Amino acid sequence: MRNIICLVLATMLFATTTLEAKAGAAGAVPPGQAGTERKLTLKERILEVPPGTTIEVRLLNKQKIRGRLGDLTNEGFSLTTAQGEKIETQKVSFTDLKSFKKVEGATTRKAVSKGLLYALAAGGVFLVVLVVVLASRED
Repeated sequence: MRNIICLVLATMLFATTTLEAKAGAAGAVPPGQAGTERKLTLKERILEVPPGTTIEVRLLNKQKIRGRLGDLTNEGFSLTTAQGEKIETQKVSFTDLKSFKKVEGATTRKAVSKGLLYALAAGGVFLVVLVVVLASRED
C-alpha cells in the first residue's frame, strides 16, 4: 500500500513539474532566434489583430480610448466605443498612436493554466494529507 501511495505522489510531483516547465516555455524564444527578428511597428502589430477585438489605445496626447477594432486603412483604423447608451466610431491615425494593447477576458490561456496548476497543487496536498491519515491508522 505504501509503495502505491509513493508511486502516486511521485507521479503527481512529476506531472506538476512538467506542466510548470511547459507553461514557462510557452513564452520562451527558441534558441538561435534571439535577436534575429526585428521588432514589429505599431501599425504592423495592429494589422495582426482581428477586427472586433477589444483593444485599449494610448494616443500621443495622453488620451486613453478603449473600444472594438473596426476598419483598417493605410492611414489608421476605426475604433467603436460605447459611452453610456451612446455608441461612437472614432478614427485613429497611426501617427497619433503611442501604444495599444488587447483587452482580454478572464478565460485567457494564462488564467486557465494558472487554475490548472492550483488544482494540481491542491490535489497533491490532499494526497499528502490522505497518506498521513492512512499512516496514522496503521499504527
